[in-house]
Order: sequence, then structure tokens, then C-alpha cells
Amino acid sequence: MAVSGSMLLRLKALVGLDVHIFATILFRGWGILAGGLSIVLIPLFLSPTQQGFYYTFASVLALQVFFELGLNQVILQLVSHDAAHLTIQDDGKVSGDAARIHRLYGLVSLLRRWYGVAAVLFVVLAGGAGWVFFVTKGGDLPMAQWGATWVVLVLFTSINVFLSPHLTVIEGTGQVGAVARLRLIQSMLGYSAMWILLLLGTGLWAAVAVPTVGAFATSLWLRRRGGMFQQDVTANTSGLEPISWRRDVFPLQWRIAISWACGYFIFGLFTPIVFASHGAVEAGRLGMAMTIFSAITSLGLSWINAKTPNFTMHISRGEFAPLSRLFKAVSLRSVVATGLPSFLIVALVSMGTHYDIRLVNRIAPPDTLFWIACAATVNTAVYAGAAYMRAHREEPMLPVSVVSALLTFAVVTLSRHDVTNMMFGYAAISVCVSMPWTFLLYRRYRARHLLEPLAATQELN
Repeated sequence: MAVSGSMLLRLKALVGLDVHIFATILFRGWGILAGGLSIVLIPLFLSPTQQGFYYTFASVLALQVFFELGLNQVILQLVSHDAAHLTIQDDGKVSGDAARIHRLYGLVSLLRRWYGVAAVLFVVLAGGAGWVFFVTKGGDLPMAQWGATWVVLVLFTSINVFLSPHLTVIEGTGQVGAVARLRLIQSMLGYSAMWILLLLGTGLWAAVAVPTVGAFATSLWLRRRGGMFQQDVTANTSGLEPISWRRDVFPLQWRIAISWACGYFIFGLFTPIVFASHGAVEAGRLGMAMTIFSAITSLGLSWINAKTPNFTMHISRGEFAPLSRLFKAVSLRSVVATGLPSFLIVALVSMGTHYDIRLVNRIAPPDTLFWIACAATVNTAVYAGAAYMRAHREEPMLPVSVVSALLTFAVVTLSRHDVTNMMFGYAAISVCVSMPWTFLLYRRYRARHLLEPLAATQELN
């Protein structure tokens, strides 16, 4: 037993687990298992055309990034910077420096107004644009089979858009594990409901289960745990200057907003383009592949996402040596945790193709998957570097994102008739442009910490 316990401790140290990382990995791991079962059930209970609609629904709904405009990323940095000097109770209530508390609550008030408008605009604009797209490009499936489903999907996605910043605020205070546990429960209930609907033969209606359950679960959880959203602000902040969107939020937000919007073109554009160029069946094959690798990447990024608030807290306190050690450890684990399973998927599909297993015909071919796996692994490293730099409440990734998006759009346009070439171009941009550029930017930040630690600390405080 002692030997076994010692081995477990060494394994824990090697993997770098704590309660927040473990909860995040558990959530992401469940997502992969749930996604794997869904990948089996969707081809069994949806036609190839319905499968194409199912995955294209998800890609079009990803347009929400244009309505959030990167604000969640800004929230995480602002909250973590102030939370490093505050005490957060289990029910979410905050105590400590009055000025920092005032900034936190002012941000919460601002978020409610911003995301209320964003949710309404999402329903009108994204919902309307999606409707036009499916009417004009989805002739293989009658509107009666997808119209009402699309409306419900858009409505509940808009509710999740409105609620998302509340969870980001709680994550920014360091309670990443608590939010991950909530998302795990949401996911388990949502996918279970989706599988039941598939088994009952409800067709595309199964797609509404996950966002619907998510909206209800988040609302109930925030009522019980979101103490900071009900606390009386005026009692603690009388006479203090409120937070300024123009001064405190906008300078960082507009840069991140453009970067995240470019991210849609770098990743989310492929399935709708294939849907328009090749039809719903081929879009379904690519959409399934992109969903698998997205789930793997989410699992790999668990280490980075769980520790992003800690990056900002270290910077806020001027603790650059611990920041460097933490970043190197979690980024390496994230890249390995993305790369190994990604290429394992390629090998498994290649074997399935060799032995003529019918199910693999519903996913993109192995050569296409190989290039997606390359891009997923490299993009994990890029995301890690971006998280490190953004923790400084700066956005140096704007030119990288814009150039990568423009190149990706050009590749998609020129190679839209050959999906494998499209994915090769996507991987080449990630390997030859995004990764080296990000590495050079990262080295500048490391040099800043080594040469001017005191100046950096004064600037951030």
C-alpha cells in the first residue's frame, strides 16, 4: 500500500494535478466520453443529411463570439488582478480592500447591461442569418424538420450568452474547480437528455438538449452560489469612483474582440463552407471530425485554463519566477495531452478504413484527420502562449490572429473543393505562421520579466 501510495503521489506530481485542474480535466474528459458516444449514436439515429445540419448548427451558433466581443477574456484578467488582493467566501461574497471590491462590483453591473444587449442581438442577427443560410443552402432537408429546432437552439444559446460572464467572474476569483464541477453536471444531464431524444427518434430536436439544460442549470447554480451578484455594493463603496468601460475595459477588449472574431475564421468557418460547397453529408463528416478534435483540445487545455487566473495573480503581485515555472509546467502538459490522443484518433480511423468498418465512413478520411491533428496540437501551444501574455492585461496576439485569419480565409476560398487540401493549408498556417510568431512574442515577455521586474510590477499595480 505504501508503494502504491508513493507511486500515486509521483504520478500526481508528474501530471501536475490540483483540485482545479482535476475538476477541469474531469469535465473535459467527460466531454470526450460523451462526444464519443454521441459520435456512435448520431450516425445510427440521424440520416447523413441530418448529421450535416447537426454539426453545421454548432458552427453557425459559434457566431456568438461576434456578440461577446472578447469580453469574457477581459473579465478574467480584470477580476483575477483584483481578486489577488481580496478574500472570496464559499458563497461568493467578497471582503477586503473597498476600492478593489468596488471595481469588481462595477464590472458585474457593466456586464449585465452589455450581455443583455448582446443576447438580444444574437437572437435577431445570428438567428436570422442562420435561418437564411439554411433556407438557401439546405435544400436536402425540408424546413419542417429543422426550422423550429433552430429557433429553440438560438433562444437557449442566447440565454447562455447572457449567463456566461457570471461564471467567468467566479472563475476569475480563483474558483475554477467549482465552475468546472457545475459544467460537468450540466454536460452529464444535457448529453443524457440528448441521447434519450436520439433513441426516441426525435431527429434534430436532440440538438437542443445540451444548451437547454445548460441554461437552466447555470441559472439555478448562480442563485445558490453567486453571492457576489446579490451583495449590496453601495454599502461598501460610497464615494468611490465607479469602473470605467472606456478606461478599464475597452483598451484591451477591442484587441481581444478582433482576435477572437478572427478565431472563428481560423476554426469555425470550415463546416459551413463545406456545407455550402459539398452539401450536408460532407459537412457532417468534417463536422464530426472537428468536434472530436475540439473535445480533445479542450481536454488538453485544462491545465492552462485552470491556471490562467493564477497567471494574472502572480503578475499582480510581481511574482515572475513562480509565474514562469507554473506556465512551463502546465503548457507542456497541455500540448502533450492534446497531441497524443489527436494522433491516436488518426491511427484508429486509419485502421477502421483498412478493415472497412462502416462507421468510419461518417467521419473525414485519415489524411484529412492527420492535418487537423497537427493543427490542434500546434494551436494548443499557441493558446498557451496567448494565455500567458494576456494575463498581463495586454493583447499582443492581435496581428497574429488577423494575419492567420486572412491566410485561412484565402486557403478556404481557394481549396473549398478539396477538403483535405483545405485542412493541409490550415495546418501549414498554424505551424509556419501562428506558432513561431507567438513564440517570438512570448520571448519578449520573458525578457521583460528578467530585465525589468520592478518596472513591470509598478506598471501593473
